[in-house]
Amino acid sequence: MKKTLINALVAIAFFAAIPAHAHDYGANSIKIDHPWSREAPPNAKVIAGFFQLKNNGTEDDFLISASTPVADRVEIHTHIMEDDMMKMRQVNSVRIGAMNMVMFKPGSFHLMIFEPKQSFKKGERFPMTLTFKRAGTIEIEVAIEENNHQHAH
Repeated sequence: MKKTLINALVAIAFFAAIPAHAHDYGANSIKIDHPWSREAPPNAKVIAGFFQLKNNGTEDDFLISASTPVADRVEIHTHIMEDDMMKMRQVNSVRIGAMNMVMFKPGSFHLMIFEPKQSFKKGERFPMTLTFKRAGTIEIEVAIEENNHQHAH
């Protein structure tokens, strides 16, 4: 009886803790998995944001903007090959095809977060609003990871 009660309490504690560690968001057909950024020095002029976007709907959607109260502005960027050099470019939107996904990761699509008002350490989070053409706005929290973090799905 005692062992059953202990096992039940452990299971309850485990399942109660899952929402505290959950780090995915969504609205309508758009799902956002593990938004993150790296630690940066206090004088950093820009930090980057990464995540995975999934469109579980039957129509394409588009990420059209992002904003956060912890920085002056946020832009959507990608990397392109130009004149035999990899260059970063701002884009107006990112298409998330129907029943498809897009990774925002180092060397690909990412958010550039300009003039952060503070520095963040591993384990901290900050709010971000992502705006989609169809799904509307989705509020997320960006988790700060170690500087050498490489997120894999």
